[in-house]
Amino acid sequence: MMPKNSAEIQYVCSRVTLYYNCRIELKWKRSLHHCEKCDLRSDFKGWGTQCGAIHYGRCTPVTFPFPQNYNRRKGNSQNAWIPVAKVSPTRPSDFSQQNIPQHLNLPNSAKESKKDALPLDYNDSASQPRESPNEPDKENTNISSFITASPTVKTVHGAKEPEKSKRRENKIQLYNNLNNVKIPQFYHPYGKPVTNQRKDDGLQRAVQEIGKLEDGKAFKQHMKTITKACNLPLYWKALLFHASGGDKLGYITKESFTSMWKKVFLPCHDEAAQFVKLAAKQDCNYLEEDDFFNLIQDVVDSHPGLTFLLDAPEFHSRYINTVIARIFYSINRSWSGRITISELRKSNFLQTLALLEQEDDINQITDFFSYEHFYVIYCKFWELDKDHDLYISKEDLARHNDHALSLKVIDRIFSGSVIKGTNLKDGRMSYPEFVWFLMSEEDKKHPTSIEYWFRCMDLDGDGVISMYEMEYFYDEQMQKMESLGIEKLPFEDCLCQMLDLVRPKVLGKITLSDLKSCKMANIFFDTFFNLDKFLDHEQRDPFANARDFDSDATEPSDWEKYAAEEYEILVAEEGSNDQEEIHYEDDFEPDDEELINQELKRVQQTNSAQFLGGGDSGARDEDIYDFSTDNLGY
Repeated sequence: MMPKNSAEIQYVCSRVTLYYNCRIELKWKRSLHHCEKCDLRSDFKGWGTQCGAIHYGRCTPVTFPFPQNYNRRKGNSQNAWIPVAKVSPTRPSDFSQQNIPQHLNLPNSAKESKKDALPLDYNDSASQPRESPNEPDKENTNISSFITASPTVKTVHGAKEPEKSKRRENKIQLYNNLNNVKIPQFYHPYGKPVTNQRKDDGLQRAVQEIGKLEDGKAFKQHMKTITKACNLPLYWKALLFHASGGDKLGYITKESFTSMWKKVFLPCHDEAAQFVKLAAKQDCNYLEEDDFFNLIQDVVDSHPGLTFLLDAPEFHSRYINTVIARIFYSINRSWSGRITISELRKSNFLQTLALLEQEDDINQITDFFSYEHFYVIYCKFWELDKDHDLYISKEDLARHNDHALSLKVIDRIFSGSVIKGTNLKDGRMSYPEFVWFLMSEEDKKHPTSIEYWFRCMDLDGDGVISMYEMEYFYDEQMQKMESLGIEKLPFEDCLCQMLDLVRPKVLGKITLSDLKSCKMANIFFDTFFNLDKFLDHEQRDPFANARDFDSDATEPSDWEKYAAEEYEILVAEEGSNDQEEIHYEDDFEPDDEELINQELKRVQQTNSAQFLGGGDSGARDEDIYDFSTDNLGY
């Protein structure tokens, strides 16, 4: 074999347009070749990677212009740019069509060359007519260079630059197109604006109503007509009065009402945003508990179904706290203590508030405002609160429902891991916290109740109820069953039942979404917390739960059923106590008076008989106050 700077064979037929994948070969100063019988294939022990060049005929090494001082071991040079070679295609004069191989196997290192060069080159060479050997070939005019030296080689710098510039132009064009496209606004935090909505009409009517009043001052009793003039729900009147500065001056004017209207109703486009902006503190987009106080107090003072509360002002604050606790229990899904506009928009609170204007019997509105529900909750709390300081301890809560709850879950509730509050950590539960507890205990199908008891069972706070945590709470249930002489169910069997009931996505790990989707979370939690309800579920018809699941959605919730039953029991107990007091007065007090009168009359008659000397001597000697005999004289 000849040295690398010359070629011995006269004809080297190569049809390669661009040696794109030959950069690795250039590092070794090797010829560009693809031949199974190449002499240089085995010289470099595993480094003889096929370059991807397409050859017709026999291949031998040819020279390639490359810097002689190039060092393949140099670390910085490996990442440097390597020039791409372009070899002028040549074809021998005695080349025939039969010499073209039918199947060309390219190496893996030439994937892009195969895609770009192979189909075009192969079809071109096959479709070109065969020229006469006497006619000179334009591409083979320099055929002697292959006899004495290397083929014509051109180094093309920056072969990728046209492609990069094209991509850059495409990106710029796409960016310009995106800037020209106008995407409509899809996020409206204060409600989607409504076209042709004339908000100033309500303001003008309200200003006219205020102008009719004496000195242009509107007091609290005038807010009803002003609110209706604005086409707003009736029980927004207290919020309008407060937001217009009426609490400071005792009245509002045209100017204060107009200023309030521009701040609240012009930037807000739906009821939820307007209500939050109206009731919240300045520069706040959320509602806290004290923001509802004026609203609920106005309902107590003006609703016809609560007129009897006007004579008992000491119950106003307790009713208001109950309603506010129920509002946050149902609406505040984030458990943050702050009701946002989106949370209020997803709830039914504004619809319920508007319904108060139409319904005179407030007990018919079971959401939030029912006085019967308040009566049941407060009576249950008053029974547990022995010292009546409006706080209950662990021992007080353990007496709830005849010690039905397990002590472990009571410890979890007072640990502060369920509801945020400093009172619970101090070992005391306030009245609003008891409202959350009682509603969660009696309606375990409610989303908030499921989250409440899930937090109790999730001991390590990893968002999963494991088998260890289920066994931890079930041990106390087994001890209770054993003490009562009830045949206990082993934990293994109970675990199988619960897994079949919930059907978690990950076996052995129950998540919050699993409990919400199974629709029977009440059975799951009662199994570990409440022994009485657990036994009721065990003795119940097995198909009853399926019927409850398929029942109509308009059926009252578990909480509404419980409140209605307890209210009837409490009213019956109170009525029986009143009847006993009435019978006591009728049976004893009048009889005593009659006996006294009879005795006085008899004594007077006896004294008069003695004074007149009538009667026998035995009667005179008889002592009427001698009770030693059985004859008492009446």
